[in-house]
Amino acid sequence: MSIHIVTDSTSYLPGGYADQHGIDVVPLRVTIDGVLYREFVDIASDQFYVRQKSGAKAVTSQPGPEDFVGLYKRLLQNPEDEVLSIHISSLMSGTLNSAHAAAAMIESQQVVLYDSRMSGLGLGFMVMEAAHLAETGAAVSDIVAALDAMQARIHIYFLVGTLEYLVAGARIGKAAGVAGSILQIKPILTIKDGMIDVYDRPRTMRVAREHLWVLIDDAVGHGVEYVGFHYAGNRAEVEALQQEFERRTGIPSILSQLGPVVGGNTGPETLGVVIVEKAV
Repeated sequence: MSIHIVTDSTSYLPGGYADQHGIDVVPLRVTIDGVLYREFVDIASDQFYVRQKSGAKAVTSQPGPEDFVGLYKRLLQNPEDEVLSIHISSLMSGTLNSAHAAAAMIESQQVVLYDSRMSGLGLGFMVMEAAHLAETGAAVSDIVAALDAMQARIHIYFLVGTLEYLVAGARIGKAAGVAGSILQIKPILTIKDGMIDVYDRPRTMRVAREHLWVLIDDAVGHGVEYVGFHYAGNRAEVEALQQEFERRTGIPSILSQLGPVVGGNTGPETLGVVIVEKAV
């Protein structure tokens, strides 16, 4: 019996990780100036950010049930195998709804669906943990229990150059309260209860970055299991932050580029930090 891990493209796993660990990744979709693309299949991230910076309009959407049906059928050719399908927060995307529809269509009890209530490496680190546990022989129920416990230890903080992309994409969630003051503040955003929310409201990017370091240092003081840094079209800026983190702490970390689906909603100047605290 094997446990097959499935996720979606917004997990933004480190390069090569999915292939090395047999993880199947279902791409989300982005429509750019009226043309539909599958994330990482039909368009590369750097290509997307060049177009976004030049004014191209992007609208994101979930995969359809048909994108899951064939995959689930292929993975379950052995009737004793199981699928654990772990996806972006259901409050941010309809991806999990499509996976539920697909599981119902194939009428299989061997597909377990999991709402990460996260995105980016918040989701990605959960997928990595699930793959590790599956490789060490854990049962699906044990993996799900571990992911439930892990959710509370994941901290996501990110800065954006402007809130305009989040507002335009209607993905600002609980952060809608700051939409009227876009030009007055540079908020530190987070993901809370499966939605984008405001963590702090500094008025300048300099102060926002100072506050971000306070949050990072506090998490390190509690002990960390995983650390990742996200960039969009601003690799040099975020890579410098990552290098400074590793110099200060000696803790290895992951550098991951946001793809068009998340970056389409946050903008090309997104800087994100994802920290998973160690279990007590």
